Amino acid sequence: MPSSILDGNPPAHRLGRQLRRVRVSAGYTTQAALGKRIGWGEDTVSKAETGVQVPTDSVFIAWIEACRVHVNGKREVLSDREVLSDGEVATLSDLWEVARLYPTSIIPDMVKPWFEAEAEADAIYIWDTTLVSGIFQTEPYAQAMYDLPGMDEGMAAATVSFRMHRQAILHRDDPVQVRCVLHEAVLYLLIGTPQVMVAQIDRLLELSLLPHVTLQISKGKGAYWGLSGPFTIASGLGKPDVLGMPAFEDQTTKDVERTRRAAILFEKIRASARNAQDSRADMMEAREHWNSQQ
Repeated sequence: MPSSILDGNPPAHRLGRQLRRVRVSAGYTTQAALGKRIGWGEDTVSKAETGVQVPTDSVFIAWIEACRVHVNGKREVLSDREVLSDGEVATLSDLWEVARLYPTSIIPDMVKPWFEAEAEADAIYIWDTTLVSGIFQTEPYAQAMYDLPGMDEGMAAATVSFRMHRQAILHRDDPVQVRCVLHEAVLYLLIGTPQVMVAQIDRLLELSLLPHVTLQISKGKGAYWGLSGPFTIASGLGKPDVLGMPAFEDQTTKDVERTRRAAILFEKIRASARNAQDSRADMMEAREHWNSQQ
């Protein structure tokens, strides 16, 4: 994951500056003038240029078409009135695609260190008691988590896209080593529909066969190691381990002592969990449960 995505120069801001440059070069001296031309209003143009909101498909296409030639030029006459070449349009489109994956507003400052650590990790250790980890989620499962009254649809879609992109660490040439333990309750918490759950468990079963992924299930209705809540540790060669603790607001720390205690706890959780083969059987049992509910 390029560092510029998470630093002070996110793609949404870079795209906004480029769109403003194009607007001015095309002769639209005000945001209102371009907004009137493309039929979306000054507010839409302003949000795009400041990086507050990445343009939708229709807005971006209309913007590019309106600014290909100067406002006083004619499209069929290629002259010094031409503002954007095909190559420049392609470059802008590439930046727009990246900005859609990494809109500024979905990456709070407090979790940027975690995403950086996750992207650069050689090994990740996951313990979760409620949800399937983000890097294991199917898109319908992730989307269902945001299908709530009052949730902004654009923000939800951007967040899901970002989550899907993070999963690239599992499939790169040198994939991250993942050791994950899920409490069995995760398999039986309905997220979306039974059909979504069947597909999600299928995804877990598929991932559990990868040589760099170990997936175990922790069972038991009484007290158990890890009862205090989920956490994740990202470990990289020559770098301090990073501890992520999802709660009401995600917390991330590099505190050596806290991370050491979390690592010890993780080993206790793993030791009391089911082995990989039995865990697959548990997942298939849960799959049959949801399949019977369809």
